[in-house]
Amino acid sequence: MMTRHGLLMAGIGLAALAAGAPAASGFQRTVKTSITTYENAPVAVRHGKMQLLQTYSGATQFPMADAEDGTEAKVRRSRVRNVNRLNQLLPTYVLEGDLELRNTGRNTVSAVQVTAVFLNAFRERIGTDQQSIRVEMLPYQARRLHWSRNVQQPDVFEAVFVVTKVRFEDGLVWVPTEELLLLP
Repeated sequence: MMTRHGLLMAGIGLAALAAGAPAASGFQRTVKTSITTYENAPVAVRHGKMQLLQTYSGATQFPMADAEDGTEAKVRRSRVRNVNRLNQLLPTYVLEGDLELRNTGRNTVSAVQVTAVFLNAFRERIGTDQQSIRVEMLPYQARRLHWSRNVQQPDVFEAVFVVTKVRFEDGLVWVPTEELLLLP
């Protein structure tokens, strides 16, 4: 979705929390995270946290062969700003965060749709995104999700998250009767 500020936002990549190294970055800052919940929603966002990372990758970096088996390994982004290449490196921006979802009902959940609204420093909407997540949650179970999303500019200062659809194991789908007005 292209917004009025020209910020091209790719989809939020939500996935079950997996072990992995954090993204390398030139700078990082915390982004205010808010949650809202529909009345009688079977799944609620309990809390979330988010940070904006600036990463650098150089066009002159190539995949390198693994010495043991000869296969190519991906070159990771670097937090190091090489003085000789400082002006040749293009920054990219990544939003990373964690959300905790809780099944508040008696039915097993098989998928959840989460909507995120991104706001700039003046609380103006600069992007909205929805992502469907296949996640099994037993009744009253909480599940922590890790996500990341590439953005072109560092304008995101706040994010609001809400669960907008829930699919149960038996195939029934919950949708809210009235759509919440998400800020602003």
